[in-house]
Amino acid sequence: MELKRRLAAALDIQAIEDQMARYIQAVDRCDLELLKSVFHADGVVDFGVYAGNAWEFCEQNIPFIKANLVMGWHRFSTVSIQLDGNRATAESYMLGNAAMQPPEGELINCPDNMRYLDVWEKRDGVWRLYSRDLILDWNTAWPYSGREDGEFAQYQLQGQRDETDLVYQHRLINPL
Repeated sequence: MELKRRLAAALDIQAIEDQMARYIQAVDRCDLELLKSVFHADGVVDFGVYAGNAWEFCEQNIPFIKANLVMGWHRFSTVSIQLDGNRATAESYMLGNAAMQPPEGELINCPDNMRYLDVWEKRDGVWRLYSRDLILDWNTAWPYSGREDGEFAQYQLQGQRDETDLVYQHRLINPL
């Protein structure tokens, strides 16, 4: 019985980590439907700049990203998940980077390190975010210095911020 419980817990943790990855993919590909699929419809977020319903946040966040960020990528790590039946709490670290084009001025590189504090709920057999709080640990900015010269000019495949990115053709992004 102990082995069965441990295997079920491992599967639940993997399912939550898969959803964490979907969240990052959705933000970086500006995929509104994928982002919403990570949250329960009654979910909530508190990111400081927005506190309220998660789906409404998604509907505001993706257009903001498209309108204000020339480039963006995120990654999550250092994940700690505590299961309690069909509910779980989690902390994960997020390292992000974005290039912003201010209305006046040069492109700016904006790296940051944040942490997510989450409550996950398993409903109808699927883990989704019920709540997510964002904690800012540090950030900075400097002039953007992306390179397309020298060896970098040889790269033929460029990441895209929508469904034309190759990851969709390889079916590596799938909502539940």
